[in-house]
Amino acid sequence: MKEQLILLRNRERYDEGTYNPLDATQYLACDGFAGLKRALSMTSQEIIEEVKASGLRGRGGAGFPTWRKLQFTVGGDGVKYVVCNADEGEPGTNKDRVLLTVDPCAVFEGMAIAGKAIGAHYGYIYLRAEYRYMFDALKGAIQSCRDNNCLGKDIFGSGFDFDIELRMGNGAYVCGEETALFESIEGKRGEPRFRPPYPATYGLFGKPTVSNNVETLANLAPIFRNGAEWYASFGTEGSTGTKLFTVSGNIYRKGVFELPMGANLKELIYDFCGGIADGRQLLGVQTGGASGAIVNADQIDVALDIDHVSASGGRLACGTIMVYSDKNCIVDVLRNDLDFFREESCGQCTPCREGTFELYRLVSKIAKGQGSVADLDTIEELCEVMKNTSLCGLGVSATVPVSTCISNFRGEFLKHIDGDYCPVCSLNGGKKA
Repeated sequence: MKEQLILLRNRERYDEGTYNPLDATQYLACDGFAGLKRALSMTSQEIIEEVKASGLRGRGGAGFPTWRKLQFTVGGDGVKYVVCNADEGEPGTNKDRVLLTVDPCAVFEGMAIAGKAIGAHYGYIYLRAEYRYMFDALKGAIQSCRDNNCLGKDIFGSGFDFDIELRMGNGAYVCGEETALFESIEGKRGEPRFRPPYPATYGLFGKPTVSNNVETLANLAPIFRNGAEWYASFGTEGSTGTKLFTVSGNIYRKGVFELPMGANLKELIYDFCGGIADGRQLLGVQTGGASGAIVNADQIDVALDIDHVSASGGRLACGTIMVYSDKNCIVDVLRNDLDFFREESCGQCTPCREGTFELYRLVSKIAKGQGSVADLDTIEELCEVMKNTSLCGLGVSATVPVSTCISNFRGEFLKHIDGDYCPVCSLNGGKKA
Protein backbone atom coordinates (compact mmCIF):
# COMPACT_ATOMS: atom_id res chain seq x y z
CA MET A 1 0.00 0.00 0.00
CA LYS A 2 1.34 3.41 -1.02
CA GLU A 3 0.17 6.94 -0.52
CA GLN A 4 -1.49 8.67 -3.47
CA LEU A 5 -0.65 12.32 -2.98
CA ILE A 6 -3.19 14.57 -4.65
CA LEU A 7 -4.35 16.89 -1.90
CA LEU A 8 -1.00 16.64 -0.12
CA ARG A 9 1.11 16.91 -3.28
CA ASN A 10 3.17 19.76 -1.80
CA ARG A 11 3.65 18.22 1.65
CA GLU A 12 7.14 16.88 1.02
CA ARG A 13 8.42 20.26 -0.17
CA TYR A 14 6.72 21.90 2.80
CA ASP A 15 8.44 19.47 5.18
CA GLU A 16 11.77 20.20 3.51
CA GLY A 17 11.25 23.93 3.92
CA THR A 18 11.30 24.63 0.17
CA TYR A 19 7.61 25.53 -0.16
CA ASN A 20 5.82 28.39 1.58
CA PRO A 21 2.09 27.55 1.50
CA LEU A 22 1.14 31.06 2.60
CA ASP A 23 2.63 32.64 -0.54
CA ALA A 24 0.22 32.56 -3.47
CA THR A 25 3.05 33.03 -5.96
CA GLN A 26 4.56 29.70 -4.89
CA TYR A 27 1.18 27.99 -5.23
CA LEU A 28 0.76 29.52 -8.67
CA ALA A 29 4.22 28.28 -9.66
CA CYS A 30 3.15 24.65 -9.12
CA ASP A 31 0.03 24.95 -11.30
CA GLY A 32 -2.07 26.30 -8.49
CA PHE A 33 -5.34 28.00 -9.46
CA ALA A 34 -5.21 26.27 -12.85
CA GLY A 35 -8.48 24.58 -11.91
CA LEU A 36 -10.10 27.89 -11.01
CA LYS A 37 -8.92 29.48 -14.26
CA ARG A 38 -10.62 26.66 -16.14
CA ALA A 39 -13.80 26.93 -14.08
CA LEU A 40 -13.99 30.69 -14.71
CA SER A 41 -14.47 29.96 -18.42
CA MET A 42 -17.36 27.54 -17.73
CA THR A 43 -21.04 28.03 -17.00
CA SER A 44 -22.56 27.06 -13.67
CA GLN A 45 -24.10 23.94 -15.14
CA GLU A 46 -20.85 22.92 -16.85
CA ILE A 47 -19.02 23.18 -13.52
CA ILE A 48 -21.68 21.11 -11.77
CA GLU A 49 -21.60 18.45 -14.49
CA GLU A 50 -17.82 18.22 -14.14
CA VAL A 51 -18.14 17.69 -10.37
CA LYS A 52 -20.85 15.09 -11.01
CA ALA A 53 -18.64 13.24 -13.51
CA SER A 54 -15.79 13.17 -10.99
CA GLY A 55 -17.94 11.26 -8.48
CA LEU A 56 -16.79 13.48 -5.59
CA ARG A 57 -18.71 12.87 -2.38
CA GLY A 58 -18.52 14.78 0.89
CA ARG A 59 -15.47 14.05 3.03
CA GLY A 60 -16.85 15.04 6.42
CA GLY A 61 -20.21 13.36 7.00
CA ALA A 62 -22.40 10.82 5.25
CA GLY A 63 -20.73 11.15 1.85
CA PHE A 64 -23.46 13.19 0.14
CA PRO A 65 -22.69 13.82 -3.58
CA THR A 66 -21.01 17.20 -3.81
CA TRP A 67 -22.61 18.12 -7.12
CA ARG A 68 -26.08 17.85 -5.62
CA LYS A 69 -25.32 20.50 -3.00
CA LEU A 70 -24.19 22.79 -5.78
CA GLN A 71 -27.23 22.01 -7.93
CA PHE A 72 -29.66 22.67 -5.09
CA THR A 73 -28.23 26.18 -4.66
CA VAL A 74 -28.15 27.27 -8.31
CA GLY A 75 -30.82 29.70 -9.45
CA GLY A 76 -31.69 33.29 -8.68
CA ASP A 77 -29.51 36.36 -8.66
CA GLY A 78 -29.54 37.20 -4.96
CA VAL A 79 -26.75 36.98 -2.40
CA LYS A 80 -25.34 33.49 -1.82
CA TYR A 81 -22.52 32.10 0.28
CA VAL A 82 -19.91 29.33 0.26
CA VAL A 83 -19.03 28.12 3.75
CA CYS A 84 -15.97 26.02 4.53
CA ASN A 85 -16.43 23.95 7.69
CA ALA A 86 -12.99 23.83 9.33
CA ASP A 87 -14.36 23.17 12.80
CA GLU A 88 -12.91 19.60 12.85
CA GLY A 89 -14.16 18.82 16.34
CA GLU A 90 -14.26 15.03 16.00
CA PRO A 91 -11.87 13.45 18.54
CA GLY A 92 -8.83 11.93 16.87
CA THR A 93 -9.20 13.97 13.68
CA ASN A 94 -6.32 16.02 12.37
CA LYS A 95 -6.49 16.02 8.58
CA ASP A 96 -8.08 19.45 7.99
CA ARG A 97 -5.42 21.07 10.15
CA VAL A 98 -2.71 19.37 8.07
CA LEU A 99 -4.34 20.40 4.80
CA LEU A 100 -4.76 24.02 5.90
CA THR A 101 -1.14 24.03 7.04
CA VAL A 102 0.40 22.41 3.96
CA ASP A 103 -1.74 23.90 1.16
CA PRO A 104 -4.40 26.42 2.25
CA CYS A 105 -4.53 28.00 -1.22
CA ALA A 106 -6.02 24.75 -2.55
CA VAL A 107 -8.91 25.22 -0.13
CA PHE A 108 -9.37 28.84 -1.23
CA GLU A 109 -9.31 27.70 -4.86
CA GLY A 110 -11.99 25.09 -4.20
CA MET A 111 -14.19 27.67 -2.48
CA ALA A 112 -13.88 30.03 -5.43
CA ILE A 113 -14.81 27.23 -7.86
CA ALA A 114 -17.88 26.44 -5.74
CA GLY A 115 -18.69 30.14 -5.70
CA LYS A 116 -18.53 30.32 -9.50
CA ALA A 117 -20.77 27.27 -9.73
CA ILE A 118 -23.59 28.74 -7.66
CA GLY A 119 -23.09 32.44 -8.33
CA ALA A 120 -21.76 33.30 -4.87
CA HIS A 121 -19.24 36.09 -4.42
CA TYR A 122 -18.39 35.60 -0.78
CA GLY A 123 -17.17 32.75 1.39
CA TYR A 124 -16.50 32.08 5.05
CA ILE A 125 -14.03 29.68 6.66
CA TYR A 126 -15.21 28.64 10.12
CA LEU A 127 -12.03 27.68 11.97
CA ARG A 128 -11.92 25.41 15.00
CA ALA A 129 -11.30 27.27 18.28
CA GLU A 130 -8.21 25.18 19.02
CA TYR A 131 -6.73 26.34 15.70
CA ARG A 132 -6.63 29.99 16.74
CA TYR A 133 -2.86 29.96 16.24
CA MET A 134 -3.51 29.44 12.50
CA PHE A 135 -5.79 32.46 12.14
CA ASP A 136 -3.18 35.12 11.31
CA ALA A 137 -1.28 32.79 8.98
CA LEU A 138 -4.42 31.95 6.99
CA LYS A 139 -5.43 35.60 6.95
CA GLY A 140 -2.03 36.39 5.43
CA ALA A 141 -2.45 33.64 2.83
CA ILE A 142 -5.83 35.06 1.80
CA GLN A 143 -4.28 38.52 1.43
CA SER A 144 -1.48 37.03 -0.69
CA CYS A 145 -4.13 35.55 -2.97
CA ARG A 146 -5.83 38.94 -3.23
CA ASP A 147 -2.52 40.61 -4.05
CA ASN A 148 -2.02 38.11 -6.89
CA ASN A 149 -5.57 38.54 -8.25
CA CYS A 150 -6.52 34.98 -7.23
CA LEU A 151 -9.23 36.27 -4.88
CA GLY A 152 -11.16 39.52 -4.64
CA LYS A 153 -12.36 41.67 -7.53
CA ASP A 154 -12.23 40.53 -11.15
CA ILE A 155 -10.28 37.33 -10.50
CA PHE A 156 -7.72 36.74 -13.26
CA GLY A 157 -9.52 39.35 -15.37
CA SER A 158 -12.59 37.13 -15.68
CA GLY A 159 -15.11 39.61 -14.34
CA PHE A 160 -15.94 37.24 -11.45
CA ASP A 161 -15.57 38.47 -7.87
CA PHE A 162 -15.02 36.16 -4.92
CA ASP A 163 -13.54 36.86 -1.52
CA ILE A 164 -13.10 34.90 1.73
CA GLU A 165 -13.38 35.85 5.38
CA LEU A 166 -12.27 33.86 8.44
CA ARG A 167 -14.41 33.23 11.51
CA MET A 168 -13.29 31.56 14.75
CA GLY A 169 -15.31 28.88 16.49
CA ASN A 170 -15.65 28.75 20.27
CA GLY A 171 -14.96 25.08 20.94
CA ALA A 172 -18.46 23.63 20.51
CA TYR A 173 -18.59 20.20 18.85
CA VAL A 174 -22.19 20.80 17.78
CA CYS A 175 -21.02 23.64 15.51
CA GLY A 176 -19.70 20.99 13.16
CA GLU A 177 -23.38 20.67 12.18
CA GLU A 178 -23.82 23.17 9.37
CA THR A 179 -26.85 25.10 10.64
CA ALA A 180 -25.33 25.45 14.12
CA LEU A 181 -22.20 26.71 12.37
CA PHE A 182 -24.30 29.32 10.53
CA GLU A 183 -25.81 30.47 13.80
CA SER A 184 -22.33 30.83 15.30
CA ILE A 185 -21.02 32.89 12.37
CA GLU A 186 -24.05 35.15 12.75
CA GLY A 187 -23.07 35.77 16.37
CA LYS A 188 -25.76 33.63 17.93
CA ARG A 189 -25.62 30.61 20.21
CA GLY A 190 -24.40 27.64 18.18
CA GLU A 191 -27.53 25.48 18.04
CA PRO A 192 -28.92 23.50 15.09
CA ARG A 193 -31.89 24.91 13.20
CA PHE A 194 -35.09 23.07 12.49
CA ARG A 195 -35.45 21.89 8.89
CA PRO A 196 -37.01 22.81 6.51
CA PRO A 197 -36.00 25.33 5.31
CA TYR A 198 -32.71 23.83 4.14
CA PRO A 199 -29.40 25.67 3.63
CA ALA A 200 -29.78 25.61 -0.16
CA THR A 201 -32.63 28.11 0.22
CA TYR A 202 -32.11 29.51 3.73
CA GLY A 203 -28.56 29.21 4.98
CA LEU A 204 -26.06 31.74 6.29
CA PHE A 205 -27.77 35.08 7.04
CA GLY A 206 -30.92 33.58 5.57
CA LYS A 207 -29.37 33.31 2.09
CA PRO A 208 -28.80 30.24 -0.14
CA THR A 209 -25.59 28.58 1.04
CA VAL A 210 -23.31 25.72 0.03
CA SER A 211 -21.44 24.26 3.00
CA ASN A 212 -18.67 21.70 2.75
CA ASN A 213 -15.71 20.69 4.85
CA VAL A 214 -12.08 21.56 4.11
CA GLU A 215 -11.16 18.31 2.37
CA THR A 216 -14.21 18.29 0.10
CA LEU A 217 -13.59 21.81 -1.15
CA ALA A 218 -9.86 21.19 -1.63
CA ASN A 219 -10.71 18.31 -3.98
CA LEU A 220 -12.29 20.71 -6.46
CA ALA A 221 -8.88 22.16 -7.36
CA PRO A 222 -7.35 18.91 -8.75
CA ILE A 223 -10.66 17.91 -10.36
CA PHE A 224 -10.70 21.06 -12.49
CA ARG A 225 -6.94 21.11 -12.95
CA ASN A 226 -6.73 17.55 -14.31
CA GLY A 227 -10.29 16.70 -15.32
CA ALA A 228 -13.13 14.63 -13.89
CA GLU A 229 -12.10 11.45 -15.74
CA TRP A 230 -8.60 11.62 -14.26
CA TYR A 231 -9.98 12.08 -10.75
CA ALA A 232 -12.50 9.26 -11.11
CA SER A 233 -9.66 6.87 -12.01
CA PHE A 234 -8.69 6.79 -8.33
CA GLY A 235 -10.64 4.99 -5.63
CA THR A 236 -13.71 2.86 -6.23
CA GLU A 237 -16.73 3.21 -8.46
CA GLY A 238 -18.94 4.56 -5.70
CA SER A 239 -16.21 6.48 -3.85
CA THR A 240 -13.77 8.11 -6.24
CA GLY A 241 -10.56 9.96 -5.49
CA THR A 242 -8.42 9.80 -2.38
CA LYS A 243 -9.13 10.17 1.31
CA LEU A 244 -7.11 11.72 4.12
CA PHE A 245 -6.92 9.26 7.03
CA THR A 246 -5.86 10.25 10.53
CA VAL A 247 -4.47 7.12 12.18
CA SER A 248 -3.84 7.11 15.94
CA GLY A 249 -3.92 4.87 18.98
CA ASN A 250 -1.93 1.74 19.83
CA ILE A 251 -0.08 1.50 16.54
CA TYR A 252 3.52 2.05 15.43
CA ARG A 253 3.05 4.55 12.61
CA LYS A 254 0.66 7.39 13.39
CA GLY A 255 -0.20 10.43 11.31
CA VAL A 256 -2.28 11.80 8.45
CA PHE A 257 -2.01 9.79 5.25
CA GLU A 258 -3.58 10.20 1.80
CA LEU A 259 -4.72 6.91 0.30
CA PRO A 260 -7.05 5.94 -2.54
CA MET A 261 -10.65 5.36 -1.51
CA GLY A 262 -11.17 1.64 -0.97
CA ALA A 263 -7.86 1.02 0.79
CA ASN A 264 -8.08 -2.08 2.97
CA LEU A 265 -8.29 -1.40 6.72
CA LYS A 266 -6.34 -4.53 7.65
CA GLU A 267 -3.51 -3.65 5.25
CA LEU A 268 -3.52 -0.09 6.56
CA ILE A 269 -3.03 -1.30 10.13
CA TYR A 270 -0.51 -4.10 9.63
CA ASP A 271 1.37 -3.24 6.44
CA PHE A 272 1.22 0.54 6.12
CA CYS A 273 1.25 1.49 9.82
CA GLY A 274 3.46 -1.34 11.09
CA GLY A 275 0.98 -3.22 13.23
CA ILE A 276 0.01 -3.03 16.89
CA ALA A 277 2.51 -1.28 19.17
CA ASP A 278 4.41 -2.90 22.04
CA GLY A 279 3.77 -6.45 20.83
CA ARG A 280 0.14 -6.33 21.94
CA GLN A 281 -2.87 -7.89 20.24
CA LEU A 282 -5.51 -5.91 18.37
CA LEU A 283 -8.68 -5.37 20.39
CA GLY A 284 -10.75 -3.19 18.07
CA VAL A 285 -10.79 -0.30 15.62
CA GLN A 286 -13.02 2.74 15.48
CA THR A 287 -13.58 4.36 12.08
CA GLY A 288 -14.90 7.89 11.84
CA GLY A 289 -13.76 9.26 15.18
CA ALA A 290 -15.68 9.03 18.46
CA SER A 291 -18.93 8.97 16.48
CA GLY A 292 -17.78 6.04 14.34
CA ALA A 293 -18.43 2.32 14.49
CA ILE A 294 -16.27 0.15 16.75
CA VAL A 295 -15.37 -3.17 15.14
CA ASN A 296 -13.47 -6.14 16.56
CA ALA A 297 -10.25 -7.73 15.32
CA ASP A 298 -12.12 -10.20 13.09
CA GLN A 299 -13.95 -7.43 11.20
CA ILE A 300 -11.09 -5.31 9.86
CA ASP A 301 -10.75 -6.90 6.43
CA VAL A 302 -12.90 -4.17 4.89
CA ALA A 303 -12.53 -1.56 2.16
CA LEU A 304 -12.30 1.99 3.47
CA ASP A 305 -14.78 3.69 1.21
CA ILE A 306 -18.07 5.39 2.00
CA ASP A 307 -20.42 2.55 1.08
CA HIS A 308 -18.49 -0.38 2.57
CA VAL A 309 -17.99 1.35 5.91
CA SER A 310 -21.66 2.38 5.98
CA ALA A 311 -22.67 -1.23 5.35
CA SER A 312 -20.73 -2.24 8.47
CA GLY A 313 -22.91 0.02 10.58
CA GLY A 314 -20.54 2.98 10.73
CA ARG A 315 -19.43 5.80 8.50
CA LEU A 316 -16.17 6.78 6.88
CA ALA A 317 -16.90 10.45 7.60
CA CYS A 318 -13.73 12.32 8.55
CA GLY A 319 -11.50 9.28 7.94
CA THR A 320 -10.31 8.92 11.53
CA ILE A 321 -8.93 5.47 12.38
CA MET A 322 -8.49 4.85 16.11
CA VAL A 323 -6.71 1.58 16.93
CA TYR A 324 -7.13 -0.08 20.33
CA SER A 325 -4.91 -2.88 21.61
CA ASP A 326 -5.75 -5.40 24.31
CA LYS A 327 -4.27 -3.11 26.95
CA ASN A 328 -7.61 -1.25 26.71
CA CYS A 329 -11.05 -2.21 28.00
CA ILE A 330 -13.62 -1.81 25.22
CA VAL A 331 -16.38 -0.99 27.71
CA ASP A 332 -14.21 1.78 29.08
CA VAL A 333 -13.50 3.03 25.53
CA LEU A 334 -17.23 3.37 24.92
CA ARG A 335 -17.76 5.06 28.28
CA ASN A 336 -15.10 7.61 27.36
CA ASP A 337 -16.83 8.32 24.02
CA LEU A 338 -20.13 8.89 25.79
CA ASP A 339 -18.52 11.17 28.34
CA PHE A 340 -17.52 13.37 25.40
CA PHE A 341 -20.98 13.39 23.83
CA ARG A 342 -22.85 14.20 27.03
CA GLU A 343 -20.59 17.22 27.52
CA GLU A 344 -20.93 18.40 23.92
CA SER A 345 -24.71 18.13 23.53
CA CYS A 346 -26.09 21.65 23.15
CA GLY A 347 -29.17 20.62 25.15
CA GLN A 348 -31.67 22.02 22.67
CA CYS A 349 -33.54 18.75 22.05
CA THR A 350 -34.61 16.27 24.72
CA PRO A 351 -33.53 13.01 23.01
CA CYS A 352 -29.90 14.14 22.77
CA ARG A 353 -29.76 16.15 26.01
CA GLU A 354 -31.20 13.37 28.17
CA GLY A 355 -30.19 10.44 26.01
CA THR A 356 -26.44 11.08 26.04
CA PHE A 357 -26.43 11.38 29.84
CA GLU A 358 -28.50 8.22 30.25
CA LEU A 359 -26.30 6.23 27.87
CA TYR A 360 -23.23 7.36 29.81
CA ARG A 361 -24.86 6.40 33.11
CA LEU A 362 -25.86 2.93 31.92
CA VAL A 363 -22.51 2.11 30.32
CA SER A 364 -20.68 3.39 33.41
CA LYS A 365 -22.90 1.15 35.53
CA ILE A 366 -21.92 -1.86 33.42
CA ALA A 367 -18.22 -0.87 33.49
CA LYS A 368 -18.36 -0.89 37.29
CA GLY A 369 -19.76 -4.41 37.28
CA GLN A 370 -23.15 -3.22 38.57
CA GLY A 371 -25.17 -3.59 35.35
CA SER A 372 -27.63 -6.16 34.08
CA VAL A 373 -28.68 -7.68 30.77
CA ALA A 374 -31.81 -5.54 31.02
CA ASP A 375 -29.55 -2.48 30.90
CA LEU A 376 -28.25 -3.62 27.51
CA ASP A 377 -31.83 -3.85 26.25
CA THR A 378 -32.55 -0.36 27.58
CA ILE A 379 -29.44 1.01 25.88
CA GLU A 380 -30.47 -0.46 22.54
CA GLU A 381 -34.01 0.93 22.84
CA LEU A 382 -32.67 4.35 23.80
CA CYS A 383 -30.35 4.36 20.79
CA GLU A 384 -33.32 3.77 18.49
CA VAL A 385 -35.23 6.66 20.04
CA MET A 386 -32.25 9.00 19.72
CA LYS A 387 -31.62 8.02 16.09
CA ASN A 388 -35.23 8.66 15.14
CA THR A 389 -35.99 11.81 17.12
CA SER A 390 -32.81 13.88 17.68
CA LEU A 391 -32.83 17.31 16.07
CA CYS A 392 -29.34 17.08 14.56
CA GLY A 393 -26.56 14.62 13.85
CA LEU A 394 -25.00 14.80 17.32
CA GLY A 395 -27.75 12.73 18.93
CA VAL A 396 -27.66 10.29 16.03
CA SER A 397 -23.86 10.07 15.97
CA ALA A 398 -23.62 9.33 19.67
CA THR A 399 -25.55 6.09 19.14
CA VAL A 400 -23.24 4.69 16.44
CA PRO A 401 -20.34 3.63 18.72
CA VAL A 402 -22.84 2.36 21.30
CA SER A 403 -24.82 0.11 18.94
CA THR A 404 -21.78 -1.26 17.11
CA CYS A 405 -19.70 -1.77 20.26
CA ILE A 406 -22.41 -3.74 22.06
CA SER A 407 -23.09 -5.78 18.94
CA ASN A 408 -19.44 -6.55 18.16
CA PHE A 409 -18.22 -6.98 21.76
CA ARG A 410 -21.29 -8.29 23.52
CA GLY A 411 -19.23 -10.90 25.35
CA GLU A 412 -17.11 -8.19 26.98
CA PHE A 413 -20.21 -6.40 28.24
CA LEU A 414 -21.62 -9.65 29.64
CA LYS A 415 -18.33 -10.30 31.47
CA HIS A 416 -18.61 -6.92 33.17
CA ILE A 417 -22.24 -7.58 34.02
CA ASP A 418 -21.23 -10.90 35.60
CA GLY A 419 -18.48 -9.13 37.59
CA ASP A 420 -15.68 -11.05 35.88
CA TYR A 421 -12.07 -9.95 36.29
CA CYS A 422 -11.07 -7.10 33.92
CA PRO A 423 -7.29 -6.50 34.03
CA VAL A 424 -7.40 -3.07 32.41
CA CYS A 425 -10.78 -1.46 33.17
CA SER A 426 -10.21 1.92 34.80
CA LEU A 427 -13.40 1.82 36.83
CA ASN A 428 -13.14 -1.53 38.62
CA GLY A 429 -9.36 -1.32 38.99
CA GLY A 430 -8.78 -4.74 37.46
CA LYS A 431 -10.79 -6.43 40.19
CA LYS A 432 -14.08 -8.20 40.47
CA ALA A 433 -16.86 -5.66 40.94
